[in-house]
Amino acid sequence: MKLLILTFSFIFSLLVSGEQKVYFINLNEGDKLESPFLVQFGLSGIGVAPAGTDRANTGHHHLLINVNSVDLYMPIPSSKNHLHFGGGQTETTLDLLPGEYTLQLLLGDMNHIPHSPPIISKKISVTVAD
Repeated sequence: MKLLILTFSFIFSLLVSGEQKVYFINLNEGDKLESPFLVQFGLSGIGVAPAGTDRANTGHHHLLINVNSVDLYMPIPSSKNHLHFGGGQTETTLDLLPGEYTLQLLLGDMNHIPHSPPIISKKISVTVAD
């Protein structure tokens, strides 16, 4: 029991005190992909919770596709370019037409509003092959 409590305390301290960041686990800048392809969302220093869940130090993922800018003070829009994962999902399969795409992850709070400061990944460019 003592070991369980110590392990939980250690993991919780990492979540609370660690740098908060979101990133792509299985994709990198310049990747050449065939549709459909898996996109895995990485997260550290903060937890995942479904939209509408009022729990401290949590959020949920949004995937931005070919988005040049986003208002970091307003709820993230929902569109074919702003994909919401309000169920707490940590991966998705994309089926995109051949071409060049930029992908970026942005964590939103229970109301789809980006955290302050924003927890946003680097934007990466990928190519979907014919």
